[in-house]
Amino acid sequence: MNLKLKFYKFRRKLMRKVNLYREISKFSKYRKNPIPQVTLRPDAKSKVLNLNIIDTCNSKCIMCNIWKQEEELEISPNQLKEILTNPLFSELEHVGVTGGEPTLRDDIAEVFKKIIEAVPTVKGLSIITNAIKEDEVKLRITEIKKVCDDYQIPFSVMVSIDGVGKAHDKVRGIKGNFETAINVFNYLRYELKIEVSFGCTISKVNAWDADDLLYFAKKNKMYGRFRVAESINRLYNQDLNKVIRNFNDDETYNLLLFFEKLKSVFEKNETFNRTYSSIQQVLSGGDRLIGCPYHNDGIVLGSKGQLSYCAPKSKELGNSSQTSANDIFKNQFYEKERILRENCRNCIHDYHAPISPIEARLNKEKKLYNKYLQINQDDESIFISRILKRVSKSKNLTRIFIIGWYGTETVGDKAILGGIVDHYNKKYKDKVEYVIGSIYPFITKQTLKELSLKAKVVSTSSFDLIQYSKSSDLIVMGGGPLMDLHHLYIPLIGFKVAKYYKNHTVIFGCGIGPLKFDYNKVAVIKILKLSDVIKLRDKQSVDYLKTLMINKKVELSGDPAKRFINRISSNINPKKENILSCYLRDWTQEYYKGTKDEFNLVKPIFEKGIAKLIKQQAQKLNVVRIEFHHMHNFVIGNDDRDFSRYFVEKYFYDDSRVFIYKKLSTIETIVTQMKKSKFNICMRFHSVLFAHTLKTSFIAIDYTMGGKIKAYLEDNNSYDNIITVVNFINDSVE
Repeated sequence: MNLKLKFYKFRRKLMRKVNLYREISKFSKYRKNPIPQVTLRPDAKSKVLNLNIIDTCNSKCIMCNIWKQEEELEISPNQLKEILTNPLFSELEHVGVTGGEPTLRDDIAEVFKKIIEAVPTVKGLSIITNAIKEDEVKLRITEIKKVCDDYQIPFSVMVSIDGVGKAHDKVRGIKGNFETAINVFNYLRYELKIEVSFGCTISKVNAWDADDLLYFAKKNKMYGRFRVAESINRLYNQDLNKVIRNFNDDETYNLLLFFEKLKSVFEKNETFNRTYSSIQQVLSGGDRLIGCPYHNDGIVLGSKGQLSYCAPKSKELGNSSQTSANDIFKNQFYEKERILRENCRNCIHDYHAPISPIEARLNKEKKLYNKYLQINQDDESIFISRILKRVSKSKNLTRIFIIGWYGTETVGDKAILGGIVDHYNKKYKDKVEYVIGSIYPFITKQTLKELSLKAKVVSTSSFDLIQYSKSSDLIVMGGGPLMDLHHLYIPLIGFKVAKYYKNHTVIFGCGIGPLKFDYNKVAVIKILKLSDVIKLRDKQSVDYLKTLMINKKVELSGDPAKRFINRISSNINPKKENILSCYLRDWTQEYYKGTKDEFNLVKPIFEKGIAKLIKQQAQKLNVVRIEFHHMHNFVIGNDDRDFSRYFVEKYFYDDSRVFIYKKLSTIETIVTQMKKSKFNICMRFHSVLFAHTLKTSFIAIDYTMGGKIKAYLEDNNSYDNIITVVNFINDSVE
């Protein structure tokens, strides 16, 4: 019986490996297949109509020249109805009415009525407005709503909002437009109860203001969508290349962060999130990912009846008030083929479409990676590594594969990477080749620019993790905590594969904990056992490791970031200023040892205590400015700039001394700011490390409740600088 049971177990295990081999082999062949091209259909009937009903505007937008056009005669509602009875429009499902500013037409409600009469298949209508003439816009949309209600056709409105307050007014060129836009938005959603959203167009002028608008929108429960300004024929803006898609490196990177934030915490519609991913791809210099309705399902109709295949890049094909729209559409199809060939791959405009062939391939890859890149799949990773080819490398260089939480790095993590690289450059006398494993590669590529470090970045959310663990001389878990994180699979699988191929494994400057969940604790124990060298950043982590019964030599190495900070800070010597600088973060529950309900009660007390501390220090030091700076700019791990917006608005709304630094934080900007400040109030762990290493005057807020901040200060004989959560609570009670 035992032999029979063993046989069945052996056979089940064998079949699992056979199936895995087939799956990976099939996947590898699939990736080599060319991606199918878009097929344009000359006989396609349009489902979506972009109707530019007016060719003038009352705004003065910096990314558009339509307001410079002299007002000319537009087609009448009856002429529009006649055009739309053409067979080309016989299957229309949605008509979006734009301009110019469509509410400048006093017959706009009649335009909507004629659309409905001409197109019995229509399922939805919409309009975009700049809301400059508040009362007039309210009146026009009320009239349109009545028409749509009478015919029982769904109707929605988008209000153009490109920033908060003066930032919006600057883009639109009209003082007070932000106020009228918000008034119209609220009137539509609360009074008329219309489906309303805002549309934000991002150009060079407001590239740093989009986060403020997102914060404002979330606070006020407003939904909207964001796009990047594009050169569009119908807007006559081909000469505005100074503000359209002319972002510098920092602006581009910040927009990549911003669109990732939209996907993570704001946009719930997967189609729009796919559009945001496509925008990120184009901003990064790649090809458009998402398809476009104008390939086969869309058409553009101008205010005088002129027909175009798409708004951004199509020439005007002919006038549908004079010639059959269907004939115009078919007889100049070579223009649509030209657009696809010359413009579509680089188009960043926010058109939405079903999943494209390239997206389908990426989704299939992601599904496979998600299946096997898990902490419970470390055994399968060995088998996968035997199927995947080894990555070739130079014979005279040592390849070091640095993994960890890179791709979500804080400024402190960047300094850690710099310190690790400095260490190995010295050890191997620069005869070394670096590969950095990253969860979000675009983040780490920016880090390498800031560090002036030459290295290859690969995705640890793909089988690159397995291939480079197999093919590198050293695999280094580079700093950061081994704690309750889903991404523990990265060092676990990386080290498991590395040891199978007899490669060297190093834990370099990590902390351990918090570990509340047993399965994560088991994973960390496995990682430690697979390590050839263990260097931990603090004595507390060393002591904790002993409780895990790991019988290995452990070195108390300190944090690698210190070495790098000391090296670069010698060249940064700013003049002292009368400034109090704060480096705060949102306090999250994983650092609290009580229940969720208890945490929700304590957190506001904690925040009030921090605000009180800042005000007391500002008064004591008589500073002229209170500045909020940030150790982290990415939504994963919480963008500290968002917490500053919330915190300042709640506790410092009437303090003219307050300044929020909303641009990107680098090692150099943080070092400079800390050294020139009179005093630093630090909360993020590495802000404490920076402030101490730089020998500044500082207070450390221990949000970890006896964790890594306490451990660091104790190891460095600076515990007098600490203030704890308990201190804040007791102070509140007193």
